[in-house]
Amino acid sequence: MKKRLMRFFNRTGLTLLSLLVILLSIGGTLQAADLPKLIDKTNCAQYKDLLIPAMYRVVERGGWVITPGKINFDYKLPKSFLEASLKNEGQFGISPNGNLIETNSNKIVTRNFYGIPFPKIDPKDPVVGDKIMWNFMLAQNRMMGTIQRYSYVWVNKSGEERNAFSLWYNVFMYGRPPGQEVRNPHNVLFYELTNIREPMSLKDTNTLATIYMDDRPDLNYAYVPAIRRVRQTSSTSRSDPYMGSDGWMDLNNGWAGKNSSMKWKCVGEKTILVPFTSPNMLPVEDMPDGSITIKYPYSDHVKLNYEIPGWKGDAWAPAPGTVTYVPRKVWVVEQMPKDPYYSWGLHVGYVDQETYGIWYKEVYDRSGKFRTWKAISRHFSESPGGKNNIGAQYDVSWNIDEVIGHASVSGTTPFSGSRLYLPASKLAPDFFTVDNFIQLSK
Repeated sequence: MKKRLMRFFNRTGLTLLSLLVILLSIGGTLQAADLPKLIDKTNCAQYKDLLIPAMYRVVERGGWVITPGKINFDYKLPKSFLEASLKNEGQFGISPNGNLIETNSNKIVTRNFYGIPFPKIDPKDPVVGDKIMWNFMLAQNRMMGTIQRYSYVWVNKSGEERNAFSLWYNVFMYGRPPGQEVRNPHNVLFYELTNIREPMSLKDTNTLATIYMDDRPDLNYAYVPAIRRVRQTSSTSRSDPYMGSDGWMDLNNGWAGKNSSMKWKCVGEKTILVPFTSPNMLPVEDMPDGSITIKYPYSDHVKLNYEIPGWKGDAWAPAPGTVTYVPRKVWVVEQMPKDPYYSWGLHVGYVDQETYGIWYKEVYDRSGKFRTWKAISRHFSESPGGKNNIGAQYDVSWNIDEVIGHASVSGTTPFSGSRLYLPASKLAPDFFTVDNFIQLSK
Protein backbone atom coordinates (compact mmCIF):
# COMPACT_ATOMS: atom_id res chain seq x y z
CA MET A 1 0.00 0.00 0.00
CA LYS A 2 2.78 2.41 0.91
CA LYS A 3 4.60 1.73 -2.39
CA ARG A 4 1.43 2.31 -4.39
CA LEU A 5 0.88 5.61 -2.57
CA MET A 6 4.44 6.76 -3.31
CA ARG A 7 4.03 5.83 -6.99
CA PHE A 8 0.83 7.92 -7.04
CA PHE A 9 2.64 10.97 -5.61
CA ASN A 10 5.53 10.57 -8.08
CA ARG A 11 3.21 10.16 -11.05
CA THR A 12 0.96 13.14 -10.23
CA GLY A 13 3.60 15.46 -8.79
CA LEU A 14 1.51 15.93 -5.63
CA THR A 15 3.03 16.20 -2.18
CA LEU A 16 1.23 14.82 0.84
CA LEU A 17 0.49 18.39 1.99
CA SER A 18 -0.93 19.30 -1.44
CA LEU A 19 -3.24 16.28 -1.31
CA LEU A 20 -4.27 17.25 2.24
CA VAL A 21 -5.10 20.78 1.10
CA ILE A 22 -7.23 19.43 -1.76
CA LEU A 23 -9.15 17.10 0.52
CA LEU A 24 -9.68 19.77 3.15
CA SER A 25 -10.91 22.28 0.60
CA ILE A 26 -13.59 19.74 -0.35
CA GLY A 27 -14.95 19.02 3.08
CA GLY A 28 -12.61 19.76 5.96
CA THR A 29 -10.71 22.54 7.67
CA LEU A 30 -6.96 22.90 7.64
CA GLN A 31 -5.60 23.45 11.14
CA ALA A 32 -2.48 25.31 12.23
CA ALA A 33 -1.28 22.08 13.84
CA ASP A 34 -1.01 20.58 10.35
CA LEU A 35 1.63 23.15 9.38
CA PRO A 36 5.32 23.61 10.26
CA LYS A 37 6.54 26.44 12.45
CA LEU A 38 8.33 28.01 9.52
CA ILE A 39 7.77 28.13 5.76
CA ASP A 40 10.73 29.53 3.84
CA LYS A 41 12.56 28.92 0.58
CA THR A 42 13.70 25.47 1.73
CA ASN A 43 10.20 23.98 2.08
CA CYS A 44 7.77 26.40 0.43
CA ALA A 45 7.17 24.12 -2.56
CA GLN A 46 5.26 21.77 -0.25
CA TYR A 47 2.88 24.58 0.75
CA LYS A 48 2.48 26.36 -2.57
CA ASP A 49 -1.29 25.80 -2.58
CA LEU A 50 -1.60 27.80 0.66
CA LEU A 51 0.16 30.91 -0.66
CA ILE A 52 -1.07 33.39 -3.25
CA PRO A 53 1.19 33.39 -6.35
CA ALA A 54 2.91 36.70 -5.51
CA MET A 55 3.64 35.57 -1.94
CA TYR A 56 4.94 32.20 -3.10
CA ARG A 57 7.42 33.81 -5.50
CA VAL A 58 8.72 36.08 -2.72
CA VAL A 59 9.12 33.22 -0.23
CA GLU A 60 10.74 31.04 -2.90
CA ARG A 61 13.48 33.61 -3.55
CA GLY A 62 14.09 34.09 0.19
CA GLY A 63 12.57 37.54 0.57
CA TRP A 64 9.83 36.58 3.04
CA VAL A 65 9.37 33.98 5.79
CA ILE A 66 5.98 32.58 6.79
CA THR A 67 5.36 31.70 10.46
CA PRO A 68 2.14 29.65 10.78
CA GLY A 69 0.37 29.48 14.12
CA LYS A 70 -3.05 29.55 15.70
CA ILE A 71 -5.37 32.32 16.84
CA ASN A 72 -7.14 32.14 20.20
CA PHE A 73 -10.51 33.58 19.12
CA ASP A 74 -13.33 33.09 16.64
CA TYR A 75 -12.76 35.56 13.85
CA LYS A 76 -16.37 36.32 12.96
CA LEU A 77 -18.68 39.28 12.43
CA PRO A 78 -20.96 40.04 15.43
CA LYS A 79 -23.93 37.71 15.90
CA SER A 80 -26.43 40.60 15.81
CA PHE A 81 -25.00 41.78 12.48
CA LEU A 82 -25.22 38.29 10.99
CA GLU A 83 -28.80 37.88 12.18
CA ALA A 84 -29.73 41.21 10.57
CA SER A 85 -28.01 40.09 7.37
CA LEU A 86 -30.26 37.03 7.05
CA LYS A 87 -33.28 39.33 6.86
CA ASN A 88 -31.82 40.93 3.72
CA GLU A 89 -32.00 37.71 1.71
CA GLY A 90 -33.82 38.30 -1.58
CA GLN A 91 -34.25 42.05 -1.08
CA PHE A 92 -31.32 43.19 -3.22
CA GLY A 93 -29.85 42.56 -6.63
CA ILE A 94 -27.16 43.84 -9.00
CA SER A 95 -27.93 46.17 -11.93
CA PRO A 96 -26.30 45.66 -15.36
CA ASN A 97 -23.88 48.44 -14.43
CA GLY A 98 -22.92 46.84 -11.10
CA ASN A 99 -25.00 48.99 -8.76
CA LEU A 100 -26.89 47.68 -5.74
CA ILE A 101 -30.63 47.67 -6.51
CA GLU A 102 -33.93 46.82 -4.80
CA THR A 103 -35.38 43.62 -6.25
CA ASN A 104 -38.96 44.87 -5.95
CA SER A 105 -38.31 47.97 -8.07
CA ASN A 106 -34.99 47.36 -9.89
CA LYS A 107 -33.94 50.84 -8.75
CA ILE A 108 -30.67 51.80 -7.08
CA VAL A 109 -30.93 51.53 -3.30
CA THR A 110 -31.62 54.85 -1.58
CA ARG A 111 -32.46 53.65 1.93
CA ASN A 112 -30.23 52.68 4.80
CA PHE A 113 -30.21 49.02 5.78
CA TYR A 114 -28.17 46.99 8.25
CA GLY A 115 -26.25 43.81 7.47
CA ILE A 116 -24.66 42.47 4.32
CA PRO A 117 -27.05 42.48 1.33
CA PHE A 118 -26.27 38.94 0.13
CA PRO A 119 -26.05 36.53 3.08
CA LYS A 120 -26.09 33.49 0.77
CA ILE A 121 -23.39 33.37 -1.89
CA ASP A 122 -23.75 31.02 -4.88
CA PRO A 123 -20.42 30.60 -6.72
CA LYS A 124 -22.35 29.80 -9.92
CA ASP A 125 -24.26 33.11 -9.85
CA PRO A 126 -23.17 35.18 -12.90
CA VAL A 127 -22.86 38.32 -10.72
CA VAL A 128 -21.35 36.60 -7.68
CA GLY A 129 -18.22 38.81 -7.88
CA ASP A 130 -20.33 41.95 -7.56
CA LYS A 131 -22.28 40.45 -4.65
CA ILE A 132 -19.12 39.55 -2.76
CA MET A 133 -17.81 43.08 -3.12
CA TRP A 134 -21.08 44.66 -1.98
CA ASN A 135 -20.89 42.40 1.07
CA PHE A 136 -17.33 43.68 1.62
CA MET A 137 -18.57 47.26 1.45
CA LEU A 138 -21.49 46.82 3.87
CA ALA A 139 -19.47 44.73 6.35
CA GLN A 140 -17.15 47.71 6.94
CA ASN A 141 -19.92 50.33 6.79
CA ARG A 142 -21.50 49.01 10.00
CA MET A 143 -18.87 51.06 11.87
CA MET A 144 -20.68 54.30 10.85
CA GLY A 145 -17.63 56.54 11.27
CA THR A 146 -13.94 56.08 12.04
CA ILE A 147 -10.93 58.21 12.94
CA GLN A 148 -7.54 56.54 12.62
CA ARG A 149 -3.91 57.65 12.51
CA TYR A 150 -1.68 56.07 9.86
CA SER A 151 2.05 55.93 9.34
CA TYR A 152 3.67 55.51 5.92
CA VAL A 153 7.16 54.20 5.41
CA TRP A 154 8.87 54.21 2.00
CA VAL A 155 11.32 51.29 1.94
CA ASN A 156 13.93 50.37 -0.67
CA LYS A 157 16.20 47.32 -0.68
CA SER A 158 18.51 48.93 1.87
CA GLY A 159 15.92 50.17 4.38
CA GLU A 160 13.78 53.21 5.14
CA GLU A 161 13.81 56.19 2.79
CA ARG A 162 11.28 58.50 4.46
CA ASN A 163 8.02 58.44 6.36
CA ALA A 164 4.81 60.39 6.91
CA PHE A 165 1.83 60.44 9.28
CA SER A 166 -1.79 61.30 8.60
CA LEU A 167 -5.26 61.25 10.09
CA TRP A 168 -8.06 59.54 8.15
CA TYR A 169 -11.71 60.35 8.72
CA ASN A 170 -14.51 58.20 7.26
CA VAL A 171 -18.29 58.37 7.50
CA PHE A 172 -20.32 55.54 6.01
CA MET A 173 -23.85 56.50 4.99
CA TYR A 174 -25.23 53.03 4.28
CA GLY A 175 -25.16 49.97 6.53
CA ARG A 176 -25.62 52.00 9.70
CA PRO A 177 -27.22 50.19 12.69
CA PRO A 178 -30.90 50.83 13.50
CA GLY A 179 -31.30 54.16 15.28
CA GLN A 180 -28.05 55.53 13.81
CA GLU A 181 -29.41 56.54 10.39
CA VAL A 182 -28.55 59.99 9.01
CA ARG A 183 -30.19 62.07 6.30
CA ASN A 184 -28.64 61.25 2.95
CA PRO A 185 -30.39 63.38 0.29
CA HIS A 186 -27.44 63.15 -2.10
CA ASN A 187 -27.28 59.33 -1.99
CA VAL A 188 -23.68 59.22 -0.79
CA LEU A 189 -22.09 55.85 -0.05
CA PHE A 190 -19.24 57.23 2.06
CA TYR A 191 -17.15 60.31 2.77
CA GLU A 192 -13.39 60.30 3.25
CA LEU A 193 -10.91 62.97 4.36
CA THR A 194 -7.17 62.53 4.78
CA ASN A 195 -5.02 65.03 6.64
CA ILE A 196 -1.21 64.74 6.45
CA ARG A 197 0.32 65.88 9.75
CA GLU A 198 4.02 65.04 9.34
CA PRO A 199 6.62 65.77 8.02
CA MET A 200 6.51 69.53 7.49
CA SER A 201 7.35 69.11 3.79
CA LEU A 202 4.02 67.27 3.30
CA LYS A 203 1.95 68.79 6.10
CA ASP A 204 -1.63 69.63 5.08
CA THR A 205 -1.38 67.97 1.68
CA ASN A 206 -4.94 66.77 2.16
CA THR A 207 -7.62 64.97 0.17
CA LEU A 208 -11.42 64.93 0.33
CA ALA A 209 -13.67 62.39 -1.40
CA THR A 210 -17.42 61.88 -1.77
CA ILE A 211 -18.27 58.46 -3.21
CA TYR A 212 -21.83 58.19 -4.54
CA MET A 213 -24.09 55.15 -4.47
CA ASP A 214 -25.20 55.73 -8.09
CA ASP A 215 -23.39 56.37 -11.38
CA ARG A 216 -22.60 60.04 -10.79
CA PRO A 217 -18.86 60.82 -10.95
CA ASP A 218 -17.39 60.92 -7.47
CA LEU A 219 -16.18 64.25 -6.09
CA ASN A 220 -12.49 64.43 -5.23
CA TYR A 221 -10.48 67.40 -3.99
CA ALA A 222 -6.86 67.95 -3.05
CA TYR A 223 -5.31 70.80 -1.09
CA VAL A 224 -1.80 71.69 -2.24
CA PRO A 225 0.09 73.72 0.43
CA ALA A 226 2.64 75.04 -2.07
CA ILE A 227 -0.05 77.04 -3.89
CA ARG A 228 -2.49 77.28 -0.97
CA ARG A 229 -5.33 76.20 -3.20
CA VAL A 230 -7.94 73.46 -3.34
CA ARG A 231 -8.21 71.79 -6.72
CA GLN A 232 -10.81 69.31 -7.90
CA THR A 233 -9.42 66.05 -9.25
CA SER A 234 -10.95 63.29 -11.36
CA SER A 235 -12.23 59.96 -10.06
CA THR A 236 -9.29 58.19 -11.71
CA SER A 237 -6.89 60.23 -9.57
CA ARG A 238 -7.67 57.71 -6.83
CA SER A 239 -5.52 55.28 -8.81
CA ASP A 240 -2.51 57.61 -8.80
CA PRO A 241 0.33 56.98 -6.30
CA TYR A 242 -0.59 58.41 -2.90
CA MET A 243 2.06 60.96 -1.92
CA GLY A 244 4.51 59.25 -4.27
CA SER A 245 4.11 55.87 -2.57
CA ASP A 246 3.58 52.40 -4.06
CA GLY A 247 -0.11 52.45 -3.09
CA TRP A 248 -3.11 54.54 -4.10
CA MET A 249 -6.34 55.73 -2.49
CA ASP A 250 -8.57 53.06 -4.03
CA LEU A 251 -6.26 50.38 -2.64
CA ASN A 252 -6.80 51.35 1.00
CA ASN A 253 -8.15 48.41 3.05
CA GLY A 254 -7.93 46.35 -0.15
CA TRP A 255 -10.61 48.39 -1.95
CA ALA A 256 -11.92 51.92 -1.30
CA GLY A 257 -13.53 52.88 -4.57
CA LYS A 258 -16.90 52.75 -6.31
CA ASN A 259 -18.01 49.17 -7.04
CA SER A 260 -19.73 50.07 -10.29
CA SER A 261 -16.46 51.50 -11.66
CA MET A 262 -15.14 47.94 -11.99
CA LYS A 263 -16.07 44.69 -13.68
CA TRP A 264 -16.01 41.95 -11.03
CA LYS A 265 -15.60 38.22 -11.53
CA CYS A 266 -15.26 35.49 -8.92
CA VAL A 267 -12.83 32.97 -10.38
CA GLY A 268 -12.70 30.46 -7.53
CA GLU A 269 -12.26 29.78 -3.86
CA LYS A 270 -9.38 28.33 -1.89
CA THR A 271 -7.72 28.07 1.50
CA ILE A 272 -4.70 30.33 2.01
CA LEU A 273 -2.51 31.51 4.87
CA VAL A 274 -3.40 35.04 6.02
CA PRO A 275 -1.52 37.31 8.46
CA PHE A 276 -2.69 38.25 11.97
CA THR A 277 -0.67 40.77 13.96
CA SER A 278 -1.68 39.14 17.25
CA PRO A 279 -2.80 35.58 18.02
CA ASN A 280 -4.89 36.86 20.95
CA MET A 281 -8.07 38.90 21.22
CA LEU A 282 -7.33 42.41 22.47
CA PRO A 283 -10.27 43.72 24.57
CA VAL A 284 -11.33 47.35 24.04
CA GLU A 285 -13.67 49.77 25.81
CA ASP A 286 -17.21 50.86 25.07
CA MET A 287 -17.33 54.67 25.19
CA PRO A 288 -20.36 56.67 26.42
CA ASP A 289 -21.02 57.99 22.90
CA GLY A 290 -21.34 54.46 21.47
CA SER A 291 -17.90 54.30 19.88
CA ILE A 292 -15.14 51.91 20.89
CA THR A 293 -11.48 52.56 21.54
CA ILE A 294 -8.67 51.01 19.54
CA LYS A 295 -5.98 48.85 21.09
CA TYR A 296 -2.83 48.00 19.18
CA PRO A 297 -0.74 44.81 19.30
CA TYR A 298 2.40 46.98 19.31
CA SER A 299 3.62 50.07 21.15
CA ASP A 300 4.37 52.14 18.04
CA HIS A 301 4.32 50.22 14.75
CA VAL A 302 4.83 46.77 13.24
CA LYS A 303 8.53 45.94 13.10
CA LEU A 304 10.02 45.36 9.66
CA ASN A 305 13.07 43.35 8.65
CA TYR A 306 15.39 46.32 8.20
CA GLU A 307 14.90 47.29 11.85
CA ILE A 308 16.40 43.99 13.05
CA PRO A 309 20.23 43.69 13.28
CA GLY A 310 21.55 41.19 10.75
CA TRP A 311 18.22 41.01 8.90
CA LYS A 312 17.86 38.81 5.86
CA GLY A 313 15.35 38.82 3.04
CA ASP A 314 13.37 41.84 1.88
CA ALA A 315 13.90 44.98 3.94
CA TRP A 316 10.13 45.67 4.02
CA ALA A 317 9.05 42.18 5.09
CA PRO A 318 7.66 41.73 8.63
CA ALA A 319 10.37 40.98 11.17
CA PRO A 320 10.52 37.36 12.39
CA GLY A 321 7.79 36.56 14.91
CA THR A 322 5.78 39.70 14.07
CA VAL A 323 2.95 38.02 12.17
CA THR A 324 1.03 34.78 12.73
CA TYR A 325 -0.27 33.10 9.56
CA VAL A 326 -3.55 31.23 9.80
CA PRO A 327 -5.52 29.20 7.20
CA ARG A 328 -8.69 30.98 5.98
CA LYS A 329 -11.08 30.21 3.15
CA VAL A 330 -11.31 33.00 0.60
CA TRP A 331 -13.06 33.97 -2.60
CA VAL A 332 -10.69 34.80 -5.45
CA VAL A 333 -12.17 37.88 -7.14
CA GLU A 334 -10.89 39.63 -10.25
CA GLN A 335 -11.62 43.27 -10.96
CA MET A 336 -11.02 45.19 -14.16
CA PRO A 337 -11.40 48.98 -14.38
CA LYS A 338 -14.06 50.22 -16.80
CA ASP A 339 -12.39 53.62 -17.25
CA PRO A 340 -9.53 53.48 -19.81
CA TYR A 341 -7.79 56.31 -17.90
CA TYR A 342 -7.56 54.29 -14.68
CA SER A 343 -3.86 53.80 -13.89
CA TRP A 344 -4.03 50.02 -13.43
CA GLY A 345 -5.36 46.95 -15.17
CA LEU A 346 -6.39 43.60 -13.68
CA HIS A 347 -6.61 43.25 -9.88
CA VAL A 348 -6.91 39.86 -8.17
CA GLY A 349 -8.30 40.06 -4.64
CA TYR A 350 -8.55 37.40 -1.92
CA VAL A 351 -11.71 38.00 0.11
CA ASP A 352 -12.45 36.24 3.41
CA GLN A 353 -15.54 34.03 3.04
CA GLU A 354 -16.78 34.73 6.58
CA THR A 355 -15.96 38.37 7.17
CA TYR A 356 -15.55 39.67 3.60
CA GLY A 357 -12.31 41.41 4.50
CA ILE A 358 -9.60 41.53 1.82
CA TRP A 359 -6.30 39.90 2.78
CA TYR A 360 -4.28 40.23 -0.43
CA LYS A 361 -4.33 41.97 -3.81
CA GLU A 362 -2.25 41.27 -6.93
CA VAL A 363 -2.25 44.12 -9.45
CA TYR A 364 -1.25 44.24 -13.13
CA ASP A 365 -0.53 47.31 -15.21
CA ARG A 366 -2.59 48.33 -18.25
CA SER A 367 -0.42 46.19 -20.55
CA GLY A 368 -1.15 43.06 -18.51
CA LYS A 369 2.22 42.86 -16.77
CA PHE A 370 2.27 41.95 -13.08
CA ARG A 371 3.49 44.92 -11.07
CA THR A 372 2.32 45.26 -7.45
CA TRP A 373 0.95 43.10 -4.67
CA LYS A 374 -0.60 43.99 -1.35
CA ALA A 375 -0.78 42.11 1.95
CA ILE A 376 -2.92 43.22 4.91
CA SER A 377 -2.36 42.11 8.51
CA ARG A 378 -5.10 42.51 11.13
CA HIS A 379 -5.85 41.77 14.77
CA PHE A 380 -9.12 41.09 16.57
CA SER A 381 -10.58 43.35 19.25
CA GLU A 382 -13.98 43.23 20.91
CA SER A 383 -15.73 45.40 23.48
CA PRO A 384 -17.90 44.16 26.39
CA GLY A 385 -20.90 45.33 24.35
CA GLY A 386 -20.02 42.92 21.53
CA LYS A 387 -18.64 45.43 19.01
CA ASN A 388 -15.58 44.18 17.18
CA ASN A 389 -13.09 45.74 14.77
CA ILE A 390 -13.61 43.45 11.76
CA GLY A 391 -14.07 45.49 8.61
CA ALA A 392 -12.67 49.01 8.62
CA GLN A 393 -9.49 48.53 10.66
CA TYR A 394 -6.20 46.93 9.75
CA ASP A 395 -2.81 47.05 11.44
CA VAL A 396 -0.37 47.12 8.55
CA SER A 397 -0.57 47.06 4.77
CA TRP A 398 2.33 46.23 2.47
CA ASN A 399 2.24 47.70 -1.05
CA ILE A 400 5.12 46.05 -2.91
CA ASP A 401 6.29 46.97 -6.40
CA GLU A 402 8.08 43.86 -7.61
CA VAL A 403 9.32 45.51 -10.82
CA ILE A 404 11.41 48.23 -9.18
CA GLY A 405 12.03 46.41 -5.89
CA HIS A 406 10.41 48.94 -3.60
CA ALA A 407 7.61 48.99 -1.02
CA SER A 408 5.42 51.39 0.91
CA VAL A 409 4.23 50.10 4.25
CA SER A 410 1.26 51.80 5.90
CA GLY A 411 -0.26 51.02 9.26
CA THR A 412 -2.39 52.32 12.08
CA THR A 413 -0.42 53.86 14.93
CA PRO A 414 -1.50 54.69 18.50
CA PHE A 415 -3.46 57.93 18.75
CA SER A 416 -5.72 59.00 21.61
CA GLY A 417 -8.43 60.24 19.25
CA SER A 418 -8.76 57.00 17.27
CA ARG A 419 -12.27 55.52 17.36
CA LEU A 420 -14.52 53.05 15.60
CA TYR A 421 -18.35 53.14 15.52
CA LEU A 422 -18.45 56.92 15.74
CA PRO A 423 -22.06 58.21 15.76
CA ALA A 424 -23.11 61.27 13.74
CA SER A 425 -22.98 63.38 16.92
CA LYS A 426 -19.19 62.91 16.86
CA LEU A 427 -18.46 62.70 13.13
CA ALA A 428 -21.16 63.77 10.68
CA PRO A 429 -21.46 64.46 6.93
CA ASP A 430 -21.11 68.22 7.49
CA PHE A 431 -17.47 67.60 8.49
CA PHE A 432 -16.77 66.69 4.84
CA THR A 433 -17.80 69.95 3.18
CA VAL A 434 -15.36 71.82 0.95
CA ASP A 435 -15.50 74.83 3.32
CA ASN A 436 -14.49 72.71 6.28
CA PHE A 437 -11.83 71.03 4.16
CA ILE A 438 -10.32 74.42 3.35
CA GLN A 439 -10.34 75.47 7.02
CA LEU A 440 -8.70 72.23 8.07
CA SER A 441 -6.01 72.63 5.42
CA LYS A 442 -4.91 76.12 6.43
